[in-house]
Amino acid sequence: MSSCSSSDGEDQVSVRRVRSSTARRFSKDRGGAGAGGHYLVTSDEDGPASSTSGSPKMARQRRKRQQHVRSNSFVYPLVDQARTSGIAVYQHSVDMARNTISEIDLPASSWCGFFACAMLAVTLGEVVKVNNAQPTPYMDEVFHVRQAQHYCAGNWSVWDNKITTLPGLYVLSSGVAHIFSYVSSKHPESSYWCSVEKLRFINLVMSVAIFLVMYMIFRKLSRRLKDEPGLGIQPIHRTCCMMNSLVLTCFPLLYFYNLLYYTDVGSVLFVLASYSCSIRNCHKRSAVLGAIAVTFRQTNIIWVGFTAGTVVIRDIEFRGIFNDCDDFMSQFAIAFQAILRNFKRYLKLLTPYILVILGFAGFILYNKGIVVGDRSAHVAVLHFPQFLYFLLFLFFFSAPHMVQRLRYSHLTVLRYCFRPVHVALFFASALLAVACFRYEHPYLLSDNRHYTFYVWRRILNRTPATMYLLLPVCFYTFLNMVALLSTVHSKFFTLLYFLCCAAQTVPQGLLEFRYFILPYILYRLHVPQHSWVVLFLELCQYTLINLLTVKVFLNKTFDWPDVGELNLNPQRFMW
Repeated sequence: MSSCSSSDGEDQVSVRRVRSSTARRFSKDRGGAGAGGHYLVTSDEDGPASSTSGSPKMARQRRKRQQHVRSNSFVYPLVDQARTSGIAVYQHSVDMARNTISEIDLPASSWCGFFACAMLAVTLGEVVKVNNAQPTPYMDEVFHVRQAQHYCAGNWSVWDNKITTLPGLYVLSSGVAHIFSYVSSKHPESSYWCSVEKLRFINLVMSVAIFLVMYMIFRKLSRRLKDEPGLGIQPIHRTCCMMNSLVLTCFPLLYFYNLLYYTDVGSVLFVLASYSCSIRNCHKRSAVLGAIAVTFRQTNIIWVGFTAGTVVIRDIEFRGIFNDCDDFMSQFAIAFQAILRNFKRYLKLLTPYILVILGFAGFILYNKGIVVGDRSAHVAVLHFPQFLYFLLFLFFFSAPHMVQRLRYSHLTVLRYCFRPVHVALFFASALLAVACFRYEHPYLLSDNRHYTFYVWRRILNRTPATMYLLLPVCFYTFLNMVALLSTVHSKFFTLLYFLCCAAQTVPQGLLEFRYFILPYILYRLHVPQHSWVVLFLELCQYTLINLLTVKVFLNKTFDWPDVGELNLNPQRFMW
């Protein structure tokens, strides 16, 4: 009895030794495979432990284990590689999020945080009011919401020809809806998350992201500001950057479309995010975000080109080759020579943006035009007065700034930026544009739901001479814009900005204030305000306009006699 017990104990010890030896060798061989070897299990049949433990059951287990490892020897390297890549992507995402949060660097001022939370609470209240008063899609929302719901249902081949923009907003909304339906146990169906209220809420979330991106841009650009007391320019600290961001987030047109499901908010977000990455030298990320912005609105390709141009301008300015030269033509010649000398470097730097622009050019060739869907109402024309309308638009919405700058708009500023020949050229071009290139779009004359209908009838086209009488206001606005941009940045940046503004506005036949949102915001981002009084007045102006426009939208309704199959009554006023 005792001898049997001793023999069984020795066999068990031997089995444990064999298992541990096999495990060590298997582990060692797996480690070797990580370096490029194969996963093999070394047999212990020749060893004393193996002879001691040669039971048929263990032999079958060893053979089964060897066959499994050999049959899957090509799988383990792939699994390890995928695991390593996944860890690297996760770590990169965490580092990127950590760097983004550290770059935001919000001030610890309690009143700034209180104001931001109060503004968000008020906006949420406005969203609830709009959803209660207009629970169904309104105006262009009819097409946007319907298309997003098709994508949420998985009908990717369905397209509404009334939509003229690419489907970036609908793809994003569908992705968000599917994520929420996946994590939600109460509402697992994606259609619930694609209701009108949920889709409108997406724009509200993006408006919060716009505030953060604006703050990052203000912080980065404020470090480049030079102290120019004669022109009213001073560097600003981060609390002032936050207030500038909060005020600009309340910009009336942007604020109004936060409450509805339109493409404007997403378009602004991705353009600004692309530009924010660019000024931090993250050019690949910037190009990807720019490509996404193009899927929200095709004209954003202009701001992709603007971002690419500022990359070269910032690099040339950083080299300081303009320090000894003030003449614009001389600076242009120097810059051209610098670009030729460093052509390969700039080509490599701009490759991500060039790929986006070439991809868009391929889309134009394939689509035979920029507009998708119904093109009848979006035909490109030479509408030069649009740029003058933009100047008037900017003068109105930046009235506190323009009034403040009256004391700086004297002959010194005029001599700084203009000569009499330039002044004569501006007025001659403006007169020619108003006299020969004024265009009245059918929508502008017939759609009385938009404020542009009344601005056109009661101000711009009230009399044949009205627009001519407003040209001095346009010149004053243009003068201040050139003076500020040329001082804060460079003349090349100013020229690039105005060229992009013209490319954005001039081909548009329809006078639509939404086309001016990005040009205005980009101008305002590059001319931060350091005066708390002016910021307060600007905030009061924006808040008053927002309250009035939302109240009019909610309470002032009217009916159209013939609305067709869409049945959009009651009608409401909007931008």
